[in-house]
Amino acid sequence: MDLCPKCGQSICRRAYNMNLALGYVEEQFCLKCLSKLHSQDMDSMFDFVFGYIQSRDCFKKEWIKMKIRDECPLPGSCVIHKCFINKP
Repeated sequence: MDLCPKCGQSICRRAYNMNLALGYVEEQFCLKCLSKLHSQDMDSMFDFVFGYIQSRDCFKKEWIKMKIRDECPLPGSCVIHKCFINKP
């Protein structure tokens, strides 16, 4: 698992996918830092990128590979309530 170059936190599979969807290929950031880069709060950033990911099969296919909350390395500092909505 990669670490965010700005804050050192782990970058989960879904945040990595968000980075790619936004064009960040060389460096990937955790959702918190990605949100700051785009002057948005984490919920707004998630909603924006999630909508795009769900409209593109290539990103959506990767998104669904992370199936359970326990796979999230940052459940207390991310938007897990949105990321795993209706999931155990």
